[in-house]
Amino acid sequence: MDTAYVLAGGLSRRFGVDKARHEVEGVPMVLRVARALAATGLEVRVVARDDRLVDLGLPVLVEPPGPIHPLSGVLAGLEAVGPGASALFAPCDLPWLDAEAIELLVAGDPPRVARGQPLVAWLPGSWSPWVRELREDGAPARLLASRAEEVDLPEGTLRNVNRQADLR
Repeated sequence: MDTAYVLAGGLSRRFGVDKARHEVEGVPMVLRVARALAATGLEVRVVARDDRLVDLGLPVLVEPPGPIHPLSGVLAGLEAVGPGASALFAPCDLPWLDAEAIELLVAGDPPRVARGQPLVAWLPGSWSPWVRELREDGAPARLLASRAEEVDLPEGTLRNVNRQADLR
């Protein structure tokens, strides 16, 4: 079954506190992104290093053991859906991502990634061996775009929050 995943496995070092829980306009960032993904009608889950976010009301999938890498959450999601399904991904630190942008991404068949933000992606489960290889090699997440159609999403929806100052 196709599923949507909010990626929340980062360490939030530059942000200073857990980004997933940090509220923007009164809503934790992870839930803001989950709402955008939910517009697709897919079941939404969070992927994290551990189960620390389970109290937010969404199912949590724990990343596989191994190196801390941006692709760890993608790998977990692809392995969970299996080779016959697809998975939709978005990092929790994109609080301005909206349903309209996500609908543009999933309007075609996977694999599709947002131009300039390869972790906003609609990917086939059959990619899990390749993603595992990328993660184990320490390769950058942007390599996902090398095998996917890049989709232009509306300006401002991919504004990434790495530091608290980015929220201003």
